[in-house]
Amino acid sequence: MSHIKFTFLLFSLGTALNGFSQLTLSGTISDENGNTVPFANVLVDDSEKYAISDDNGFFSITGLENRSYRIRFSSIGFKTLVRTIDGSSNSALVLSVVMTTQTESLDEVIVQGKSELSIISAQPLAVSAIDAKLFQNANIDAVNLLDRANGVRVRQSGGLGSDVNISIQGAQGNAIRRYFDGLPIQYLAAGLDINNLPVNQIERIDIYRGVTPLEVGTDALGGGINIVPKQIQGDYVDVSYQFGSFNTHRPSVNLFHTNTKDFFFSSNFFLNYSDNNYKINAQNFNEEERRATEIIEAERRHSLFRSTYVDFALGVRNKPWAKELKISFVNDRSFREINTGIVFNPVRPIAAVTQENEGITTRLDYSVALSDKLLLKTKTNIGRYIQSALDSTRVIFDWSGNRLESVDGNGAELLSGPADITIDRDVFLQRTTLKYNITDAHKITVSNLFIDQQREGRNVFVDLNDDPLRFPAQLQQNYSGIQWDGMWFNTLLETVLTYKNYNYKADATSLENVIDGAFERQQLNNNYHGANVAVKYNIDTNLFLRGSYEYAYRLPEEIELFGNQSTIGSNVALEPEQSDNYNIGGLYKAKLFNTVPVALEVNGFYRYQQDRILLLASGFDLARHFNEEEVEIKGVDGYLAVRPLKNLKANLAATYQDVRIQSALEASEADVIGTRVPNIPSFFMSFDAHYTIEGPLGERDLLRFSYYYDYITEFSSIREANALRNIANFVPDQHINSLEATYTTTSGKWNVSARINNIFDDDVFDNFRVQRPGRNVNVKLRYTIQ
Repeated sequence: MSHIKFTFLLFSLGTALNGFSQLTLSGTISDENGNTVPFANVLVDDSEKYAISDDNGFFSITGLENRSYRIRFSSIGFKTLVRTIDGSSNSALVLSVVMTTQTESLDEVIVQGKSELSIISAQPLAVSAIDAKLFQNANIDAVNLLDRANGVRVRQSGGLGSDVNISIQGAQGNAIRRYFDGLPIQYLAAGLDINNLPVNQIERIDIYRGVTPLEVGTDALGGGINIVPKQIQGDYVDVSYQFGSFNTHRPSVNLFHTNTKDFFFSSNFFLNYSDNNYKINAQNFNEEERRATEIIEAERRHSLFRSTYVDFALGVRNKPWAKELKISFVNDRSFREINTGIVFNPVRPIAAVTQENEGITTRLDYSVALSDKLLLKTKTNIGRYIQSALDSTRVIFDWSGNRLESVDGNGAELLSGPADITIDRDVFLQRTTLKYNITDAHKITVSNLFIDQQREGRNVFVDLNDDPLRFPAQLQQNYSGIQWDGMWFNTLLETVLTYKNYNYKADATSLENVIDGAFERQQLNNNYHGANVAVKYNIDTNLFLRGSYEYAYRLPEEIELFGNQSTIGSNVALEPEQSDNYNIGGLYKAKLFNTVPVALEVNGFYRYQQDRILLLASGFDLARHFNEEEVEIKGVDGYLAVRPLKNLKANLAATYQDVRIQSALEASEADVIGTRVPNIPSFFMSFDAHYTIEGPLGERDLLRFSYYYDYITEFSSIREANALRNIANFVPDQHINSLEATYTTTSGKWNVSARINNIFDDDVFDNFRVQRPGRNVNVKLRYTIQ
């Protein structure tokens, strides 16, 4: 494998090419009265280039190819302006742009954060984009942003840092892939994930409901989440500190510097810490009677979470031989105390089980224009990660912290036996993408992603000869494909057609002994083919319809095949998921009474999945991934956004989904056919309203008040065919109300916000009825220089 990795790395460096000229686009933006327009967005269609005008309305974009472009200018309070420029024979173009005032900005209403990214949200693929820059001052993170998007439900097993399960239109778990800058996030660091990533380090979040584009996606069966890191031009400093209930502390620092020769340096740092010791509903345990007694309010003990992340990057931009060349170094660590297994135990908490992760990663990004029509991008990531888990006590406590006289004879709280486990993982990842513009209306994209991960471990409580972790395990995945994007009839019709190939090889030993005491070694080598088509019809500037079909596979992941050495067991016999996915929907924008802007989007979806991989409880406090033979998903989601007043806007998003088992693997489980898949609510909705006061304390300062409401209908935490109507099996209806106030100074450099989550302290539950935090308060301070 070493020679393959070395070849990939050499290819990532690219061939140093030169000799193509570049275009610099600059200008000044003003309104019809001659006043400059600061902070306007300038977006170059069909490229990754953009700019934001400064206090004088000036903007500049460098490193463009010499050809024609469509430039979009947008700003809150102004109508979006589109201009076409011809840069085929120029090295510099200077524009004078005049924008027309609009009392209310219709684009800005469309579900929080989509105003500046409406182009992305209007692709033939069912995609919406959240502009994280609009929420840099708020007391939220990436999870909070996602949880308010239509069709999306984010599930967590506790407080800060707890496991995350994302559901999009009925598909959940690993069927929904998570990406960071177009690469699978689980391979980029040891503990980095969407549940601990601060919003201040994010440019935007793209949500794909169904088909994912070739240059981002892998084998996402039901959709994908792509987190785009901040795209910074010039010098930039962003420092924030968030603190709140449960001894929570979250500092974050972003630094970026560019010199006059386009060499740059950047660094990002963040820390997450929380005791997560919120109140929960538990039960007393009577030692003499050997049974649970009355329900009590107890502190969730032993739930501490801590993570640190730091990266450094050096690079250069806008050179004849490289649009961008960047090398990054990442070090991250995380530590977590495990308080409960997959299934919540109301009588006995876990008191001494811990998990740790540490990783060192090197990444190389390189892109170059091979011609005026051909662009090459490569991303290479090499990481060394260490995972550890400790579970080795016989002591048992109740939820009040009292030591019980009972003794767990196996010497472990969570696993079947005592464990002090260390797993070493080596990950190599490489994506290469070629984009060729056939014409202004048609382009071809070819992409390949190769992932190689190897692991080997040790449990010091097990004799070496009896330890299956000592056997090296390897999993290789390769995703390749070709995509054709086309526009027809003067952009009236847009299409996307994609072919994908999936291949994976696994070589591992089952973590369980077979009957004769020997370990079973298994090798897999499978190849699959998939395809998708998406069509969008632009009826007019305020109305479009779009639909897509995809036949897709989702390959089993490492944790699904091999387990996580603590709460999830192994199942190397898993089959890949496969599915027929249909999406159809549309977006309509209008003005009620000629003054009140509204936006309405409705999407229908249908999926028929075979061999669906699902995490189910398997014994006491443990779970394992299984294949459900066939599952049918159908439903509808949508949102309504309105701005009734200049300073008041509101958004409503709702989803109904019916996810049912259509066949069973075993004849003995026939009673589950036609029942709902557990841990998936059939209906949920969110509403938020925001009122902004301009100049409350000084000229151009802002004070914004926000109200958030979430509703989740009752759902079963176990298979409905086996679910008795008792409190342990059903998660009740949930109503969650939150308030936030944010103040921004006149200069925009200093910002402060305060938020009260779950203001009425309602009980909040999630998968397998694990309870989440009640009422809590957070404060965030932020200082920026740009």
